[in-house]
Amino acid sequence: MSRLRPALIPFVLCWAIGVRAAAPSEGEAIPTVGRPVDLPFSEASGWFEVQARAEPTSLSVESPLTFTLVVRAVQPARQEPQRLDLRQLPEFAEAFYIDDVGEQAARPDARTWEFSYRLKPRRREVRSIPSVPFVYFNPYLLTTNKGFQVLYTDPIPLTVTSRETVQVPVRGSEGAFVLSTDSEVWEHRTPWTPPGGTTLAALVLLPPLGCIVWYLTWRRLYPDAARLASQRRSRAARKAIGALQGGRRLPPGPRAARMAGIVAGYLQQRLDWTVAEPTPREVAQLLEQRGCSASVVAQAVRFFEWCDSARFVPEEESSLAGAESKDVAVRLILAVESESDAASK
Repeated sequence: MSRLRPALIPFVLCWAIGVRAAAPSEGEAIPTVGRPVDLPFSEASGWFEVQARAEPTSLSVESPLTFTLVVRAVQPARQEPQRLDLRQLPEFAEAFYIDDVGEQAARPDARTWEFSYRLKPRRREVRSIPSVPFVYFNPYLLTTNKGFQVLYTDPIPLTVTSRETVQVPVRGSEGAFVLSTDSEVWEHRTPWTPPGGTTLAALVLLPPLGCIVWYLTWRRLYPDAARLASQRRSRAARKAIGALQGGRRLPPGPRAARMAGIVAGYLQQRLDWTVAEPTPREVAQLLEQRGCSASVVAQAVRFFEWCDSARFVPEEESSLAGAESKDVAVRLILAVESESDAASK
């Protein structure tokens, strides 16, 4: 056996030189031949391992959890990994509302990248967070056509429950819950005396006069602010309505996703909102906070629920045709625009 060891030295040296020659220098372009076309590419070059974690794993429908994708470099990275768009993976898009948590990856050390996402289960039937395919190029392999590697994270089990409704008990004295039918309740013990003329005039005239003075002062200090704000709001509505004109020939699912994105983008620009992919409940809360009427809130909830149904329940027939769904979206934008303008004046 000792006689064979010197004979193996040339082969080991040739193998090491071949690996060194096969590995590209830092910054060298990643080849396109052999790259998977059906999976998102991480733009990473090197030798990596990948893991995933989530917390919490027990939650209710539409409640957020933090999902973290951890990428570690086994060998020095030629190119750093970039954030994957989980919306490109059907298993994630059908089961979760997805929001990115920050643009930059966390760096616990020089060879580790942590990408965080906020996921909200769409339905109680969601049982796990699916595997994430991590596609990267390995320059340390001798054959370039096999350089693209795909690693999969382990699925993470979830326990999703229905949203609970909390009943708040009403507490008070026993007399507060007794309905009195005595005629004395309706009798006026002390006759009402109207305020004097000076007091009544002050109560009637001071509030509108104060509003007029404030408005004139504001217009004097900021003469273009109101005009610029109105123009910005009008541009957001015109842009959204113009974008809704396209996409009539798309299938119901993609068309619903496109219209939901357009209306959500309008709400972000018009009402200074930051949620990228809102749930129907979050849209209702936003419009109620902005002072919209109950009819507009209900109209918005029905629209986003129809979009979710058309996107993720294809076996059920949609209640809205293509042209009709576009008209519903336009009417919703015009209703929000009208009530928002009235509230801002």
